[in-house]
Amino acid sequence: MKLFMLYGCLTLVLLVHGQDQSGFISIDCGISEGSDYTDENTTISYNSDVGYIDTGTNHNISSDYMSADVSRRLSNLRSFPDGIKNCYTIHQAQAGGDKYLIRASFMYGNYDSKNQPPEFELYLDGDQWHTIRFNASDFVRAEIIHNVPATTAYIHVCLVNTGLGTPFISGLDLRRLDTSIYKTNSGSLKLFNRIDLGSTTNKTVRYPDDVYDRIWFPDTTEEFSSPEWEAFSSSYNTDALSANNYKPPYQVMATAIRPVNGRNSLNFWVEIGYPRQQMYVYMHFAEIGPVQREFDIYINNASWSPGVVTNYLRPVTISSPYSMSADLRLNFSIRAAAQSTLPPILNALEVYEVLELRSPTPTRQSEFEAIENIKLAYRVERNWQGDPCVPKEYSWENLRCHYDGNSTRIISLNLSSSSLSGNMDSSFSGLTSLESLDLSNNNLTGLVPNFLSKLPSLKTLNLSRNNFIGSIPPALIEKSKIGSLTLRTEGNLHLFQADSGARKKTFFVIASIASCLVIVVVILAIWWSLKRRKQQDEMVKENCSDLAYQDAYQDEMVEENCSDLAYQDAYQDEMVEENCSDLAYQDELAEEKKRQFTHSELMAITKNFQKPIGRGGFGSVYAGHLTDGTQVAVKMLSLPSTHDGCKQFRTEASVQLLTKVHHRNLVTIIGYCNEGQHMGLVYEYMANGTIKEHLSEKNPKILSWEKRLQIACDAAEGLAYLHDGCKPPIIHRDIKTTNILLTEKMQAKISDFGLSRLMPSDGGTHVSTLAAGTLGYVAPEYLEFNKLNEKSDVYSFGVVLLELITGKPAVLKTPEKTLLAKWIVPMVERAQIKEIVDLRLNSDFDTNSVWKALETAIPCVKRNPNRRLEMRTVVVNLRECLELEKARVKAWMENEEHNSTSSNTDYVMAESLVRGPSAR
Repeated sequence: MKLFMLYGCLTLVLLVHGQDQSGFISIDCGISEGSDYTDENTTISYNSDVGYIDTGTNHNISSDYMSADVSRRLSNLRSFPDGIKNCYTIHQAQAGGDKYLIRASFMYGNYDSKNQPPEFELYLDGDQWHTIRFNASDFVRAEIIHNVPATTAYIHVCLVNTGLGTPFISGLDLRRLDTSIYKTNSGSLKLFNRIDLGSTTNKTVRYPDDVYDRIWFPDTTEEFSSPEWEAFSSSYNTDALSANNYKPPYQVMATAIRPVNGRNSLNFWVEIGYPRQQMYVYMHFAEIGPVQREFDIYINNASWSPGVVTNYLRPVTISSPYSMSADLRLNFSIRAAAQSTLPPILNALEVYEVLELRSPTPTRQSEFEAIENIKLAYRVERNWQGDPCVPKEYSWENLRCHYDGNSTRIISLNLSSSSLSGNMDSSFSGLTSLESLDLSNNNLTGLVPNFLSKLPSLKTLNLSRNNFIGSIPPALIEKSKIGSLTLRTEGNLHLFQADSGARKKTFFVIASIASCLVIVVVILAIWWSLKRRKQQDEMVKENCSDLAYQDAYQDEMVEENCSDLAYQDAYQDEMVEENCSDLAYQDELAEEKKRQFTHSELMAITKNFQKPIGRGGFGSVYAGHLTDGTQVAVKMLSLPSTHDGCKQFRTEASVQLLTKVHHRNLVTIIGYCNEGQHMGLVYEYMANGTIKEHLSEKNPKILSWEKRLQIACDAAEGLAYLHDGCKPPIIHRDIKTTNILLTEKMQAKISDFGLSRLMPSDGGTHVSTLAAGTLGYVAPEYLEFNKLNEKSDVYSFGVVLLELITGKPAVLKTPEKTLLAKWIVPMVERAQIKEIVDLRLNSDFDTNSVWKALETAIPCVKRNPNRRLEMRTVVVNLRECLELEKARVKAWMENEEHNSTSSNTDYVMAESLVRGPSAR
């Protein structure tokens, strides 16, 4: 599933720092992607919020508020100036039914220079959790203990704009708890107070001392300041004081309060927020001396927990199975039992308010995943945040839901005039409760999918004014005829009903003509190719490369025309398609036969493997010449007996893969050898080596910015062809600077297909395979979850583009071995262009061209694969970069000519043209 791939890479399993953080999700809101860090004081690992939300802007608090007391995560925030509801969506590491401590932190710090702290609402899974108000303080914290329903795997934390200022958030924490603790009769527990009684340091206690990262505050308030008791403590440093399910930290349990002056009771009170407010109370006791005592607990003079017995270094937690309330405050009295010779004690206290969650049940999980996948597939630019249906007043626009108490379902979806393009995504089939679907006035293409006829509740379907082709599924037509479905399809010029006789005859005639054209074109292509080969002559060896290039280009154009005609014909006449397939198959067999070499032939070509020129995956590469004098490269497999080696060879030498892949920016494979233990590949020779060699600091020749952009364009076009021009798409899986080679004329071509994979032909979204590739280039989702698709190649290409821009390697030569993809992000955000671009270019570039290239590279290396660009978009962007640089060079040359007769002033003007704008 697409969504699993997305949220799989969002779910955090954090590194261990002294304690196990596997149940922690720690988000620093407002830091850039790749800026993850470990807090020095708590050892908690904090991550960017980029993968959890796709709205908002990052800010830093004012320098006036920066101090040693302000933690690193409070110095920045994410603000939400747009939309009413903005939500963090968090996928649980385990199935639903877990219990979490959820904490949100807010530090205003006059980040917007308005000196007006906002007021807004904080929602949890569709229910109002807290009103965020900043009274005398710039800092607010909200905390709740929440049971996640077993029917959902997602948690939504939303900020709602109430018109009193722009919502923002500084940090968001989730801590998985033992489900046996903090039990309630109903509702969630909103923190009211958590107190470390008898504290001797006046400091808060939290992780790593508290394994659940609860924050314990010293008893400095009026309620817990009385001359009637005293604080006492022990120097015991033992985890025995934490040995119950609540696991209170021993630092908290090693201090306590007790009555003085011979009193036998501890009396204190807790002020409540409003009359009859429902509360839960948890009292923690532990003997920190070698004694035992017994006491009774009263609340508002009513017996609450009689006969509590404490033992040496054994914690006891007392709570009630039911909530309690009062008009103004809760009065507590802990009284020594009649037979006890010691007064009572109290080590720690927690008080929570009951928060009843009254919103409807969250949207059915399968439908939530489906609508999220639709949002991602078409990049729907609407404020679709959090749960689609709850709360009702903030449900997603153009979407209606049905609420029946047991489940919430999406019943209507209107995406009319939403700029949707491409085929209809299979995720629509997951909206099984849909009654109405409007996709009119878009640019949807391809076939009308048959799964629409299987949506059981669908009553209205509007597909009008799109670009669908082929025939309407018969099941949809049948439903329309019997009146169970209102179907609109007008405005789709190439869409017809399968049972339309006249239309069918017309298409049959067109199909026949197109089929004949296909056959003729294929035959002409074969004849032309054979004729060209016969025309080779020793007298034109110097022009051989140019002729081969033209021939390959013409063959490619014929292939593309055939592909287009065959694609149209596929929907019109299956018989002709079979004839074309037979012809193509015969040609393929002929090509395969021509491409076979014996091992002795390879020895002759390479003069007994005399001249090694490099080493690739699983083998060495040697220079050689064919009998006609053509220079080639021969790669011999060095591990023929290994499973991985043989598998790689079968992939790389596969006739099915390589004889069908022809592009001017892909290294041509001339032939192969598969003779027992001897396996090899014959490639076209690339005279200028790899990009990596030309970017090396040891290379005295500096690649100009224009040449770097031309190389990037060449490589991008080759990769785009693999993704979009091949059916099914081919994933290269090892794009890097050493696998992009340069011809004598510095034309870039992608090589080394040894790790390539075909995408599933059944419409699957990824290939599951063990991660392979090179450190620094491998996409995060592939490295972590072994899930591979075209966006994995996009990440690798983004790293290559960054290398061309910066001149730095994919893994920086620092003690930390920093990835270039992480190093670049904060540099770009600070607009440090001079520190980013390769210093060897000496500022000889168009600044706008460099920025455009950076703005193309950065999205390519996003951690979230769905936020990366398509390769066809990368190609368009890089061509624009190249045109900008060419225009600059042209202007410079014109000014150079003018300078020969002009003044020094003109020279300064020309120099400014060379440098480009100083800032963007």
